[in-house]
Amino acid sequence: MDENTNLEEQRERIENALISAVDDIDREHLRKLQLTMHGCAKRCCADTNASAEAVQRCVDRCQLPLTRARCYVQQELAEFETQLENCMRQCQVPNDDDAGGRSERCSVECVDKYVTLLPELLSTMRMALDKGL
Repeated sequence: MDENTNLEEQRERIENALISAVDDIDREHLRKLQLTMHGCAKRCCADTNASAEAVQRCVDRCQLPLTRARCYVQQELAEFETQLENCMRQCQVPNDDDAGGRSERCSVECVDKYVTLLPELLSTMRMALDKGL
């Protein structure tokens, strides 16, 4: 198997793990916040005595918890990806007879490490989201 094929498999593996993590967070937390936001916004719009500006301010306030939660999730995942990229970058070794093999093994170890760290990251994110940030 050549190095590029294996690197592509590793990228796909970590990408699938991240997609699964985001889907879990979305189902467990973000959709509930979305439902709450829409219910809140509906109540804002139902106030026929409010001015257009007051309704918009009300709707904006309804969106805040979801916006904060999404930003938090994106920030945590971006940090995770940066750490993984840094690990992978450290795997790049100068050319010698076995540089490709060492680099590939190192990259696989990085992906293994970060895939196993995902459940801990998810747990931390769930706790933060449960607390309402």
